[in-house]
Amino acid sequence: VTVRSRVDGQLMALHFQEGQQVKAGDLLAEIDPSQFKVALAQAQGQLAKDKATLANARRDLARYQQLAKTNLVSRQELDAQQALVRETEGTIKADEASVASAQLQLDWSRITAPVDGRVGLKQVDVGNQISSGDTTGIVVITQTHPIDLLFTLQESDIATVVQAQKAGKPLVVEAWDRTNSKKLSEGTLLSLDNQIDATTGTIKVKARFNNQDDALFPNQFV
Repeated sequence: VTVRSRVDGQLMALHFQEGQQVKAGDLLAEIDPSQFKVALAQAQGQLAKDKATLANARRDLARYQQLAKTNLVSRQELDAQQALVRETEGTIKADEASVASAQLQLDWSRITAPVDGRVGLKQVDVGNQISSGDTTGIVVITQTHPIDLLFTLQESDIATVVQAQKAGKPLVVEAWDRTNSKKLSEGTLLSLDNQIDATTGTIKVKARFNNQDDALFPNQFV
């Protein structure tokens, strides 16, 4: 998973060591929040102002409604005041949306890990300007606990595997090093692909290993 910023700004801090394990939600980086705090304060101020305007409009409407009973205000004036109240209520809904958006932008200035995994090498240094459109991102997180392994199985063995799966029997899969001299880990078979490769007579298979000892590494040949 490539960790990207959702907002533009100057990178103020990185909170991870390259190669460390992180949990989903861990703080990874911070972007200068100043502009987002200002935008939030402005949105909150506009909301407060319009709420005060609405309170006054509602008080005037209540007064107009009383006066209308004795024909001291015209129907036209009453309708105009009711329209003003509705208009201001709509303005406040827009203000509330602006506050929520500004708060979200501020929250996004703190970049957290979207998944558990191991972080790779940083793609940007503190002090640089970053953009939500950057494709390289800040860092890449690769899930390693658990880790999935892809391999191929001869089509002659497919029936045996399928029967075991239908019977609910977990199938143990062993991962050995590329010299086939050392067993690295044990996992369980997850699934078979939905078609056989006609050129090789094999089918792709996926197995999962908990890998708590980090014996397996992403893109490792086993």
